[in-house]
Amino acid sequence: MPVLQELRRRKVFRLAALYIVGAWVVLQVADLAFESWGIASSALRYVWLGAVLGFPVALIFGWRYDITTHGIVRTPSADAGTQTDLSLHRMDHVILALLMVVAASVIYQITMQIRDTPSSGITEIVQHNFEPNSIAVLPLENLSGDPEQAYFVSGMQDALIAGLGRISALKVTSKTSTMRFKGTIESLPRIAAQLGVGKLIEGSIYRVDNRVRITVKLVDAMLDEHIWSETFEREFEDVMVLQNEVAGAIAQQVEVVIRPEEQSQLESAESINPAAYEAYLKGQFHWQRFTPQDTKLAAQYFQQAVNLDPDNALAHAGLATLCAVQAQMGMIRPQVAREQCLPLIMKALDVGDNLPEAHFAYAGYVTWLSYNWEEGEAAFKRAIELNPSYAMAHLLYSHLLTLTGRIEEGTEQMRLAVELDPLNPFVRALHGVQLLMADDLQGAIRVTEEVLASTPGFGFGHWTLVDAYHYLGEKDKVIAAVADAIRVFKGPEGALALEAVYVESGYVAAWLSRAPALEEAYRTDGLFTSPWLIGKYYELAGEAEKAIDWYELGYQIRGPGVPYLGANTKTPAIQSNPRFIKLLRDIKLDYWADKYSQVGE
Repeated sequence: MPVLQELRRRKVFRLAALYIVGAWVVLQVADLAFESWGIASSALRYVWLGAVLGFPVALIFGWRYDITTHGIVRTPSADAGTQTDLSLHRMDHVILALLMVVAASVIYQITMQIRDTPSSGITEIVQHNFEPNSIAVLPLENLSGDPEQAYFVSGMQDALIAGLGRISALKVTSKTSTMRFKGTIESLPRIAAQLGVGKLIEGSIYRVDNRVRITVKLVDAMLDEHIWSETFEREFEDVMVLQNEVAGAIAQQVEVVIRPEEQSQLESAESINPAAYEAYLKGQFHWQRFTPQDTKLAAQYFQQAVNLDPDNALAHAGLATLCAVQAQMGMIRPQVAREQCLPLIMKALDVGDNLPEAHFAYAGYVTWLSYNWEEGEAAFKRAIELNPSYAMAHLLYSHLLTLTGRIEEGTEQMRLAVELDPLNPFVRALHGVQLLMADDLQGAIRVTEEVLASTPGFGFGHWTLVDAYHYLGEKDKVIAAVADAIRVFKGPEGALALEAVYVESGYVAAWLSRAPALEEAYRTDGLFTSPWLIGKYYELAGEAEKAIDWYELGYQIRGPGVPYLGANTKTPAIQSNPRFIKLLRDIKLDYWADKYSQVGE
């Protein structure tokens, strides 16, 4: 057809193809840019509209003009000779000007529509209706020009969060969840939406010699605007006073009521031993990395701080917490933990009775190494009273409540912990454990799989999947989960061997193939292997009596996994076993003993 031939000759089809490719690239870039800038994804429809409206303009241009190395020229007619003048005439300038006006008008209108689209962060905040008194302190900027001061900047963020956390009228997000936004280009409303807060604190630290200057800005995330900023400066010896001064000023700007006892704590800060505080901050910096090497360094720095200042409550609390958490996680043997941790904890309580960390360490010790539920609950409550935003205290208190049968109360404490530290994979993984204990197997799987998918290399959570899938009868998924756990902690060889036995000999044989190696490791290995874990292997293999043998041994050594036996043992043949019920009564888990006494009836 003549029209089609003319379109080809004028290269309109080629221009249309280039336009479509270019529009697709623009849309992809806009999609990424909108996400980074906090613009709602719904605004992309305006980019689509602009691309559609611009298409006829491009076709008109392609029909009438060509772009050459000499600029824009008129497209020659089909019968034009080689000497035809293709330069632009006055009418061409008018047409091009009109096309530019149309294009500019379309771009302007689209830009205005995008600008007026509520940002995705603000939309999320409004939809979730976050509390106006909820606040997060973002990682502070190091303006000292010295990377070696990273530990000090990190410590100042810790101190600011701790100071704000003592104010009961505020809900303060834990540091762990804020660290992912260090150096981010995400918009503040989007950050606030992910953290679940209505307000954000930005700030910077400048330290030169013995002077410390901190600048903080308060951001209303719902409006995406700074509402207050101020700079504070003091000598390093008065850094504790500086931290409390900043926390108090922020609380006043948020317009919350500060109780008299809270105000007294903010005003009670004294001058410090600079060298001891430096050592403490370095210990805290390494402790938060939670690698074996960093854990050793943290202990060394905490001890250095204690040696420099025997009454340094923070350093004593650091040593106590370090030991208690290692004991609870099974990183040191229970007997060693009892010998080493209790003196550290009692010293921390002696010199720092008003430190929530000291009471938290004591709560962990008496709960998971002494099985004293009443003292554990009292210590958790005291830690939370001193810092209502203490996410880890809410987290482990939720487990104490649940493992003693107070499931609804435990679920509420877990909800608070997740709200206060929503992006912490450890918190979310223990949320999965909570759901497992509460018999929400599908919920436990969903939460745990989300954690493992979003945190590559994270080792905690695989056993939640093992238990949940086992009780649901999904054997392939059980073996896949335990193999993943073995890969993380032991390497690929054991995982491959387990999978091979499962394929060749079946489910029971796979579990029994690993149990002897764990038994040998428990007797000879320098690293602690929990009897509770060995018993779990036998339980999943259907060997009820052998499982109970190892559970009883776990109780004899007061291992930290034993308190979970009541809530996490869901095998009827074990639940109804008189030996197991007696064991539960010995541990003072009467709620579960009473419940399981009815299983066989």
